[in-house]
Amino acid sequence: MNVVVESIAYSISIEEDKNLFNGVAGGVNTAGIKGDASVDDTNVASLGALALTDLTACAAGIGNPIIGAQNEWYMSPVVFHSQVRDLLNAAGGNAVADIEGGQRPMLLGYPVNLVSCLPAAPASGDLVAVFGDLRLGAYFGDRRALNFKTLNELYAENDQIGVVATERIDIKVANPEVLSKITIT
Repeated sequence: MNVVVESIAYSISIEEDKNLFNGVAGGVNTAGIKGDASVDDTNVASLGALALTDLTACAAGIGNPIIGAQNEWYMSPVVFHSQVRDLLNAAGGNAVADIEGGQRPMLLGYPVNLVSCLPAAPASGDLVAVFGDLRLGAYFGDRRALNFKTLNELYAENDQIGVVATERIDIKVANPEVLSKITIT
């Protein structure tokens, strides 16, 4: 049963991340945020055109950080371990010891969260990276808690049990001034 619960929890967390970063109404990369009080945006022509100056511009995009903010990077594992790591190595390999030592990856002194729902090969309009404190920048609304239901009768004939899990959430970027992003133009 642990395998089933872990699989369900992992699947739900992936969907929550998709809603946060690419959500239709209120995610970090939505047009609604860009139209009004926007998340600061650093644009690059392609992933290959990404430079260290773009990463520093993104980090500087939040201006004066709020006291107590725990700013972090969010990006695809493929983007970090290919393009960003190559940039760090070209700059003198400053972060190789952190990466290969089994420690949490760091970029410009901030922790990196590897997010599998962000595109590995971003195209036009896709997020490359997000920087800031998501605890302060976005709200997570638990509209209906995680519910599990077993379907004993349906599978009883074959001596099996079905499990259904549902959750209803809403995620909204409410304080865009504490977040910054890099997108492909």
